[in-house]
Amino acid sequence: MQLFTNLLLYIVLAMGVGYALRSIKKADGTPVLKWYVSGLIIGGVCGLVNAVLGSAGLLFGYGFNLDVVAGSFLGGLGTGLFIGMPIGLITAYDMAKRFTFIDGWLLFFKIMIIFVVIGGTISSLAVPKYSGEQWFDFFVFGLAQGGIYALIALGYTLVYGILFMINFAHGEVFMAGSFTGFFIARALAEAGPNGEPAMLDTNPFLALVLVFIVSMTTSMVVAVALERIAYRPLRRAPRLVPLITAIGASFFLQYTFRGLYGSGVEAYPQVKALTGDLVLGDLMLVVALIIIGLAAFFGIRPLFRILKNNITGAAAEWAPLVISGLIIAVVGYVLVPPIQSALSSVLNSLSPISETLATELEITSRAEYPLPVSRIQFVVVASSVLLMLALYYFVQFTKIGKAMRAVAEDKDVAALMGIDVDRVITITFALGAALAGSAGVLYALIFRQVNFFMGFFPGLKAFTAAVLGGIGNIPGAMLGGLFLGVFESLGPSLFLEGLGIPAPYQLKDVIAFTMLVLVLIFRPTGIMGVELGKKKA
Repeated sequence: MQLFTNLLLYIVLAMGVGYALRSIKKADGTPVLKWYVSGLIIGGVCGLVNAVLGSAGLLFGYGFNLDVVAGSFLGGLGTGLFIGMPIGLITAYDMAKRFTFIDGWLLFFKIMIIFVVIGGTISSLAVPKYSGEQWFDFFVFGLAQGGIYALIALGYTLVYGILFMINFAHGEVFMAGSFTGFFIARALAEAGPNGEPAMLDTNPFLALVLVFIVSMTTSMVVAVALERIAYRPLRRAPRLVPLITAIGASFFLQYTFRGLYGSGVEAYPQVKALTGDLVLGDLMLVVALIIIGLAAFFGIRPLFRILKNNITGAAAEWAPLVISGLIIAVVGYVLVPPIQSALSSVLNSLSPISETLATELEITSRAEYPLPVSRIQFVVVASSVLLMLALYYFVQFTKIGKAMRAVAEDKDVAALMGIDVDRVITITFALGAALAGSAGVLYALIFRQVNFFMGFFPGLKAFTAAVLGGIGNIPGAMLGGLFLGVFESLGPSLFLEGLGIPAPYQLKDVIAFTMLVLVLIFRPTGIMGVELGKKKA
């Protein structure tokens, strides 16, 4: 009932007062009041009515107390103004322009969103239900799933940037990689024939590298096959034709995997090394490995510049990145125990742990100090960020990346300059698919399950993230994915629960797709997008 009353107050009353103020005009037909003055008046009326409604029961109730009534009135006035002012300004600004029936419905939708976000947040924070640690957990989980959305969204953005086509089968490319990686992970989680311990337990680093390689390779094969069979013959067809083909390819892949592996949900093997909370020693080890990788990368590049006469083509661009990754893998496989031991000794010597803290946390060294982040969430966020940075480097600073940008700008001119357009498009599909395959592994690690339908909703949400950031814009897709993940994680607790909506966490998908509708209505170019020219529109 309270929710219904508030909706009447902030929607019906706001629009009614807005229409009344809009009807007050000068002789020449222009409004007497400026739009911002009308907005302040609308907000003030909403605040005043909210204050009267909130204190009316106390004013006429039994045991009248002036201080209580005044406090209730002022509190209602403050809350009403805080919600009403943005609504009033938006209402007056929209009504100051040419205002049609469709504009009225869009304004209604805007007011609804403002009310849900601001009003729900005020109600949630007024009666604190969650601690600061829980809010932080929501935020970190949002970053983790946002990183996954961003990796998938980059595939949409890369393909759209070159072909101006939405590859709606990209979610199934993500599913194919994740499903294939599951079979490798399950095999590595099984003990040997003579009782040998599983590789996923004894050497999780190398096991996960193998899972990533297989998953990314599978996704690349599927995506390249789609491009060659389904999309390339339709490259000059009307825009709607490849779109329908992509939807058909999506269903084909879904039900192919269903026919091959069944429709049940498979439980993903647990990686014991990634269970529990992150400790300070783990964080220092990751930082050390990143420093070693960067040193290897920047140390190898000058060597290849010296040997450039003997290395031609793309090898000179790929080699530093690949060899740097191999160095990190070798260091991780061979030198992790001694590096971890050395870092622990250094940390303990610089900051010895007190007996009280050691007893309280049941730890023996500073390196075991727990951090408020789970290991799996840290791995997902860190892996996503590193992969996104690697993609950005590849697109901006390698010859193939420059060729991709040239083809995106103008295919015909790029072909005249000697660029193999078909090859570049194939590489683009493969690159986006590799990121989707890696996202598939990360998704399976954090949610611990796979099935043939798992690519549908993450694929749509990743498309939402790409649109939110600006379709065709790589940094925009990264930002859109992270923002959507955090918004989806915090939204039910921050916006919906305060409005008294039952089971708000069942509506987290509604939050994501409502954001897609809002972006398409109010800012189709996205956060970092630009207006499209006639050729690209």
